Amino acid sequence: MSPWIAVLFALVSAEGPTETPAGEIRASMPSLHMSEHEAHRGTVNLEVDGTDMGRTPNMTVFGFLPYWSGQTHLRYDLITILACFCVDMDSSGGISDRNGFPEIFTGAIEGISEAGGTAVVTVVNFSARSIHSILTKARPDAIPTMVGLVENYPVNGICIDFENVGSDDRNNLTSFMEELRCSLDIHVPGSHLSLCTPAVDWNGSFDYDALAKAVDAVFVMCYPFHGIWSDEAGPCCPLTGWGSGPESPSNMVWCMGDYVKHAPGSHSKLVFGIPYYGHEWDTAGPSAHSSATGKCVTLTYRSLAAGAGEHGRLWDDESLTPWYAYRDGGWKQGWFDDRESLKLKYDLIRSSDFQGTGIWALGYDGSREELWDCLEESFCGEPWTDSLTDDLESRLTLHGPPKYWHNVTRGGWYHGYFYTNSISSGPDVNRAEWTFQLPSDSGWWELEAYLPRGGEAQAAYRIESASGTDTVVIDQSLYQGQWVPLGGPWNVQNGLRVILGDRTGSTGRKIVVDAIRLVSPSGFGEEEPDMGEPGLPASPNPGVSFTLTASCRRPGRLTVYDVSGRAVFTVGLDTGDHVITWPQERGTPPGVYAAVLESGSRRRTTMLVLLKK
Repeated sequence: MSPWIAVLFALVSAEGPTETPAGEIRASMPSLHMSEHEAHRGTVNLEVDGTDMGRTPNMTVFGFLPYWSGQTHLRYDLITILACFCVDMDSSGGISDRNGFPEIFTGAIEGISEAGGTAVVTVVNFSARSIHSILTKARPDAIPTMVGLVENYPVNGICIDFENVGSDDRNNLTSFMEELRCSLDIHVPGSHLSLCTPAVDWNGSFDYDALAKAVDAVFVMCYPFHGIWSDEAGPCCPLTGWGSGPESPSNMVWCMGDYVKHAPGSHSKLVFGIPYYGHEWDTAGPSAHSSATGKCVTLTYRSLAAGAGEHGRLWDDESLTPWYAYRDGGWKQGWFDDRESLKLKYDLIRSSDFQGTGIWALGYDGSREELWDCLEESFCGEPWTDSLTDDLESRLTLHGPPKYWHNVTRGGWYHGYFYTNSISSGPDVNRAEWTFQLPSDSGWWELEAYLPRGGEAQAAYRIESASGTDTVVIDQSLYQGQWVPLGGPWNVQNGLRVILGDRTGSTGRKIVVDAIRLVSPSGFGEEEPDMGEPGLPASPNPGVSFTLTASCRRPGRLTVYDVSGRAVFTVGLDTGDHVITWPQERGTPPGVYAAVLESGSRRRTTMLVLLKK
């Protein structure tokens, strides 16, 4: 049975998680929030100390603080929303268990408030039948009860964590959240409201777009991709890969793309939760994708980082996550996220201009500091700016029925892309629209589109500027995995957008949709079709350094860009073959880069994944 079918059948009838002296947490259910809460019910164990270093995140950092976390250290200045976890709501709309709230959270609430953050209380229910009751007949009691939590306790809002919502309650959930929003606005103006949602909405229970309009934040629990229900060991939050194919709902990039499809224009509400935990399995062997043969234990980051230190940290190029393997009678594997893999996830969140990131759960790193350092490095300082609009950004809007947009998580400019199929006549059914965050010295600019492999259609790009509309037709079948000029230059001081529709004159041809960028007029002519010729070879890739082989028919240059479009390395090249090593200096941060070779009118691009040494 596949792990996804297993998730659908919910896999009950197993022992709940228990905290061991070594910090292990056993999990047996797809909902980790539910399984851990059930395991610790009645055992309140939280002691918080914290510091405020005076930093200010430029995006949301949303952290859950469970009542069982024990001795927990917080960087108050790096958390913008602290969710006290949790109080239980019963089927009648009353609070059945406060789990130590608010007493055990008092110090943390005060620390977050003094640092400028917001403290909220999480209201939970994990029973489909009870949730139905809360959303329907018990609603007149449930909503005043929730509002009362904010009125009567030292918190500034509510986070709703209702899991196992039935598909029949889709509209009930939406109207409940809308009514709760209205009641909070009346009785406690300015209070925060957020909602936990799944990485994959298997049952169609969540109207992402409508829910996003009703709340301040949608906390996407982006960490269910491996667990005790899985047939093989693997990461609970792979950034890419790990599915049966590039369109499989098996990783974080797919999850993000699904929300972009179903909640267009809601980037400012989406917070992608990241795991500070992972799993250790009994496995058939030491290699990645080994079958799970016995128990699966869920461990906190603290335990998994120690395990990697003891047994040797490995890196999985497919998921872009760390892991380890060792033999103890039989083979065991541990999979988790650490500073390097989190940095890659944070970069994608930042470059895609979502609201921010989230943490399940605070305290799971123990006294270690590296994950706090990673948050500070990623979310303090200057906001992300660039002259490129990629497929997950708010400046790309997908119009038309979401079912006709396909979400691909391999081969795009920055991990993924979308495609739809062409129609022969009539108005566009689906269309993509790019707009741009323009540089401060906006003037005349050219445009380039990145075309992943697989495009088939004669695609008509409509470029709309202050001077009118121009149409540029590109045969996507001629360009495979490269940037292609869309012409210009255009005066963009008064705005610029590009529209690509699905009406092409033929039916069923794949139209790929990915990044478009502004480039300075360079004097180069139209780029010649690649026709499948080799790009810019780089090895090893991913790697801690790269050997790039550049063949120039004319004098040119090699430039390496980071994902924001900033050039970090440039070298001029004469005619002939060249071998270049990059990076040539220490201190280049790990992440995703693009090596671009320009020679005459030709331009070749290769994506590079730089790993930490």
